[in-house]
Amino acid sequence: MDDLQNLQTRQLKARLESIATAGEILRVSLGGTSLSEAVRTLLLGLVDLVPCRALCLFEIAPKSLRELGRLVEGDEAATGKILNLEEAGEPVLEMLRLHRHAMLDSLPSLVSGAPAGRAILIPFEGRLGGTLPENAGESFQASHLLWIDEPESSELPAEILDTLIALASQAGVLLTGFRYRDDLERTYSALREANQRLQRDIDRAKRIQEGLLPHGIPKIAGLEMDWRYLPAEKVSGDYFDCFPIDPDLPDGPQCLVIADVSGHGISASMVMVMFKVLLKREIRPGRDLTEVLRRLNRTLLEQVGGIHFVTVFLATIDPVTGSMEWCSAGHCPQLILKADGTVEELMADGVFVGMFDDFLPESRVAPLSSGDTLLLYTDGITEAEDPTGELFGMDRLKRQLSQAKDNGPKAVLDGLLGAMSHFEEGLARQDDLTLVAVRVC
Repeated sequence: MDDLQNLQTRQLKARLESIATAGEILRVSLGGTSLSEAVRTLLLGLVDLVPCRALCLFEIAPKSLRELGRLVEGDEAATGKILNLEEAGEPVLEMLRLHRHAMLDSLPSLVSGAPAGRAILIPFEGRLGGTLPENAGESFQASHLLWIDEPESSELPAEILDTLIALASQAGVLLTGFRYRDDLERTYSALREANQRLQRDIDRAKRIQEGLLPHGIPKIAGLEMDWRYLPAEKVSGDYFDCFPIDPDLPDGPQCLVIADVSGHGISASMVMVMFKVLLKREIRPGRDLTEVLRRLNRTLLEQVGGIHFVTVFLATIDPVTGSMEWCSAGHCPQLILKADGTVEELMADGVFVGMFDDFLPESRVAPLSSGDTLLLYTDGITEAEDPTGELFGMDRLKRQLSQAKDNGPKAVLDGLLGAMSHFEEGLARQDDLTLVAVRVC
């Protein structure tokens, strides 16, 4: 009886020591920073335990074994080999189906040019969820396979086998975790590189877009003006401009335009760039503003196909007479601050540019007197929100503008932006914002 108890005690002690050895190998493997390092550490920890011709760890994939690491006669060798499971033979498939370790004869050697021989195959558990890979309708519970090629001993000592089995019950989870981490790191690296390329493209688009906007405030006899251009993102769907209709008459009638492309980001900015090029091509002395917008609408429909539309306020103003002809296509009502402090709205009647075939804009005339100020804006100001979600709105904009009747364009715009900022109470702007103030001297 005492002999049996001593034997059981020795066996239990040996098994605990095997588990401790497996745990130590795993603990060291956890210090790796990648799947390849963890595999390398794992194999190096086993090479002294299991003298053999070659030691290899495979990842079990659908219909194949993908090699993760290999030691040949104790030294690292090239990895990456893929073994076809069907060609491996029925004994290997049966061992994987039953999820049991096995000593098999006449298996192909992992060493190039070496003859076939014995091999010990030990499946590792450790999938982290998901479906199991299938091979000819069979599902394998193992995630990895340790292949011991031509072991020196035809039968492994019990304590060594216990160590390998203890290792197999835990190492699969470790290796699968490293695989997931490596995959995530590669994905993150690819996303980071793609984002960097995108940011470089956006920066280039921003520089191109800013190059298409007016540079500096023009000096035009009879008019005083200022503007603010505040994109919510690096690129914007807002556009504004002021230029002489006849390039040979820089102080003659001026074209004033403000536009807002639907949406945000690069695609909206591309449509804005197209709009500017088309406008400069279409507007010319003697051509009606309505004809200009009809031509723009037709071309944008052909080129953009309704993906984006553009709201436009287009006007011509004569600095000498103060007469202004204007035409609006779906743009928010623009404002005239009269010298006496009253505010008039220039209401929009037309539909958006680039959306409908039956586009029939109308033009109107508005006289401007000395001291009057025309305010052109996009809806980034009227749709600004305070922390409760209330909009800045048209009424608040008109009241604020009316208080600036004695101010020049710069002071008018500074006052409007200051009032909007106070209203928002520090909230980030969600929309592009453009303001243009033109005062008749």
